[in-house]
Amino acid sequence: MGELIFQIQDNIDDVIKYMSNKKLWDEVAIKISGNVKQANQIKQQLILIVVCRNKIAHQADIDRTLGLGNRWPMHELLVGNAIDYIEQVVESIHHIL
Repeated sequence: MGELIFQIQDNIDDVIKYMSNKKLWDEVAIKISGNVKQANQIKQQLILIVVCRNKIAHQADIDRTLGLGNRWPMHELLVGNAIDYIEQVVESIHHIL
């Protein structure tokens, strides 16, 4: 197995499969939204959070289309929502396992 990055939902799922045969994202969706059909939306939201994190970490949060020194807009509310969302997902996984 190659290097796993636990920011990517597929890698999280792969590791959980070693511990459980549960359908992780379906169960996370039920815990968070009460609807198994939300599993893909939950994974998409995690992808968006990771993409934003990577822009900050690897591109110095600079929007190159606006010229050097212009940062992507980042609002405290968005950061707080991302943190809350990740906590929700982690807590759901913890309870499922």
